[in-house]
Amino acid sequence: MNYYYHQDAIHVSRVDLYVKNLDKSLNFYQNSLGFSILDQNEEYTSLTANHKNELIRLYENHKQSKSNKMNIYHFALLLPTRKDLSRFLHHLIIKQIPIDGAADHLVSEAIYLRDPDGIGIEITCDRDDQDWQIKAEKIIMDSMPFDYKGVYYETENHLPFSNLPDDTVIGHLHLQVSDLNKAKEFYQEIIGFRVTNDEISNAIFMSDKNYHHHLAINTWYRQKERNDEFPKMRSFTINYPNCEKYLNTIENLKKANIDIQETSEGIYIKDIDNTTICLKI
Repeated sequence: MNYYYHQDAIHVSRVDLYVKNLDKSLNFYQNSLGFSILDQNEEYTSLTANHKNELIRLYENHKQSKSNKMNIYHFALLLPTRKDLSRFLHHLIIKQIPIDGAADHLVSEAIYLRDPDGIGIEITCDRDDQDWQIKAEKIIMDSMPFDYKGVYYETENHLPFSNLPDDTVIGHLHLQVSDLNKAKEFYQEIIGFRVTNDEISNAIFMSDKNYHHHLAINTWYRQKERNDEFPKMRSFTINYPNCEKYLNTIENLKKANIDIQETSEGIYIKDIDNTTICLKI
């Protein structure tokens, strides 16, 4: 693959989520999704696929701030191969885990779930990039019927799913935003992503290094529906592949007079919807 996800690309590496019941959420993320606990303290529990890289943090929060409006549509766990997606589909059927849908997106195949708090989760694998359709420098994506039979028989029944593959990563993050154009300008001009598809109504897909998308934004929910009953994301982390791209973004932030908070984990900023982002190399 020429457009492999981590090939010198700006990408989302971790998603931090608010959950109402940590024990219930941990049961889901471990037993339904196949995560392992990497670290656990009084503040949060971190989850991993390979006992090394932190992908998810869960924060128990019974009373979320009403000012913290819905900011996540879903996050995607990218599996290395179609065989891995097949094993996961077998797991869902054997364990009778409810799904929220499935689709062939032309560049990838995906199964959708929801966690106990209603947060959307996409379990996906990429198609070979040689089969991607590119028109006028835009990558063609769609939502077509999912090939359940083909995915199911991609692997043998005797190869059970027990945990996420070691090479699982956050494939992309899909945000719910209040203003599509302002969010596009922020993530393109400040953060450094490039638009790869803007032909789907009220949605824009962006990436670095010609991947189909590392980040997507949409306005599919009406503003009046974005209230405290919806699931919340606490923050997410964007990793930069080199100092040049990272320092360029820092310069963009300073020129735009965006507040920067330096911490031991990285630089924290807010986007146009007050969503917290950690930037790091």
